[in-house]
Parts: sequence; structure tokens; C-alpha cells
Amino acid sequence: MPRGSPTLMYVKQVRAKGTLYLYFDTGQRDSKGKKIFKRLPPKSDKSFGGAYAAMLGHRSRRTQAENPLLLKHFVDLYQGSAQYKKLQPSTQKLYRIYQQSLAMALGEGPAGEIERKDIILMLDRMADKPGAANMVLAAARALYTWGRKRGHVDNDPCRDIDMMEVGEHDAWPVDLVTAALAAEDDRVRLAVNLLYYTAQRIGDVCAMRWSHIGNDRIAVVQEKTGKVMEIPIHEALVAELAKHPRGLGTILNYHGKQIAAATLRKSIKGFCSARGFDIVPHGLRKNAVNALLEAGCSAAETAAISGQSLQMVEHYAKGRSQNKLASAAILKWEGAR
Repeated sequence: MPRGSPTLMYVKQVRAKGTLYLYFDTGQRDSKGKKIFKRLPPKSDKSFGGAYAAMLGHRSRRTQAENPLLLKHFVDLYQGSAQYKKLQPSTQKLYRIYQQSLAMALGEGPAGEIERKDIILMLDRMADKPGAANMVLAAARALYTWGRKRGHVDNDPCRDIDMMEVGEHDAWPVDLVTAALAAEDDRVRLAVNLLYYTAQRIGDVCAMRWSHIGNDRIAVVQEKTGKVMEIPIHEALVAELAKHPRGLGTILNYHGKQIAAATLRKSIKGFCSARGFDIVPHGLRKNAVNALLEAGCSAAETAAISGQSLQMVEHYAKGRSQNKLASAAILKWEGAR
């Protein structure tokens, strides 16, 4: 066999005193940086094939172990996948944010070696932010479920990890709703009227445009669900909208551009805080649901406004006024005679 034959990968041949010796390049180096070779049996020996295959396998496995798929690159793979691109834009945005948090915390680790304890430790460090912790867990589950199906990983570090308990958003006190609907601050007043009388999320309200209004209704495509809705405009909202000049852009704007949900949320929370309430805009969605039910609307009718499932309407409705419901029921009963 001629020296340097390409038929045997990583094998160096040395001829000494008429004898051919074979040495396998292990891919490793000693403390002085010299390559480490292991001697192979003569090619004519029956043990040659097994010895060569074993050394080649060890080198291959070691090479793979030295170049693992890091978690940060695993995240990039997922976010470039067809499955990720099929998600709703709002879900893509959330996964992008929280998978980035995962990559920042564990990104230099091999994706296939991330363990359950690693995820739990990360979540425990976020105990003061249970909502964000739950989103990290959801984003990690989606990532690893996809990765196992594609064969990128075999591990399931999210297995049997429970979501943290998160407190619900409270409905606003009636007096605070009344005050906000008549606030002197134009931005707060218009925003609260839109939130309350359409029962939509703050992101959907920020995206509402004047061109979406027609035939006494406002068209909404819910960012979270993708649901297309046409919501009749409450007469009180009609009156509020009439106070503002119509334009080509969004109804709520900041220096002529669509206002960011975070900016609007800050303004509304500031209004509430000044009156002694630590409360969030999303609570108005619960107020709206309760108001619809207390007015005698069915769960289905209420869901047609809010865009929620019937189960969620009932869940939101736990705080509705028994007194108002009872009064509405008696009026319906009396009217049935």
C-alpha cells in the first residue's frame, strides 16, 4: 500500500526496517501541542478492521461533542423554521422575546445537554415576575418540542414543570371608570373610552384606525387570535370620537404615529396612580364584560363584542354585580307577563 493512501482516513504509515506500521490520528494533542497517534494492527491482521472502526468512531463522536449545537444557535434555527413562521405575529413576537431571554441565560450551553434543573433554576430566579416566567417556559416548550421532532435534540428539559400561579387583572372600581371616561387628559379619556366600549386589548385599541370605522361599527383584527370582528359603536363612544379630528392614521396617535401599547399603558397607569390605584388597563376588559352581562346580554352576545370564548366570558364575569343582575332579571320577568 503506497504511502499516503486516501483509502484510510486519519492513518499515517511509517516504514521502518522493511516493516509497514500504521498509526491512527486521534484528533487530539498532548500538552506540548503535538498530535496524538495510536498504533493500529497490521492491515493483514484480522483485528485491524475492528480496531480501525473503533478509533474512527471515537474520533467522530469526540468531534461531534466538541462542536455541539449551542442553545443560542438552536433558537436561531427554530425562529427561521417554517413552523415558527406559521405562528400568529403576536405569538412570534412573544417567542422571540422570551426565547432570547432563554438564550441570554443558557445560550452558550449545548442545547442537547440543557437539563430540567437548568430551566427550573432560571424560572425560580424570576419568581417575582411569574407572568414572564410562564412565558419563558411556554417559549422553551415550543422550542424543544420542535427540536425533538426535527431530530436536533433528544432531551426535554421542560418536562413536568408547572406554570407559576399568576394573579388576575382586577376590574376597575366603578368610580375610577367613571372618572377616566371623563378625564381632562384627551389621550387617557379617548383610550379608556375605546378600551371600555369595545372590550378589546390595549394592543388592538392602539391599532384602530379612523378608516376602520363605517356603518356605525369599528372593524378589528385581534392581534392575539387573528379573529376578524365588527363591533357596533356604543353611543357614548360615538360622542367621544366626535371630539377628535379624523385623520388617515390611527385613532390614538403620538406625534402623528401609532402610539405604542407600552406608552399608552404608562399614561393610563399614571392616571390611576394619581388617584391612589395600582391597576392596569387590561382590567377594563373585565369591566366591559361585566357591564354587558349586567345589562342583560347573554354570554354569546358578550363574546360577540369582546371576541372571547364563552368560557372566558364566564370566567371574567365572576365579579359581576349580583344586585344589578337581579334587577335586570326581575325586569325581564315582569316584561314576560
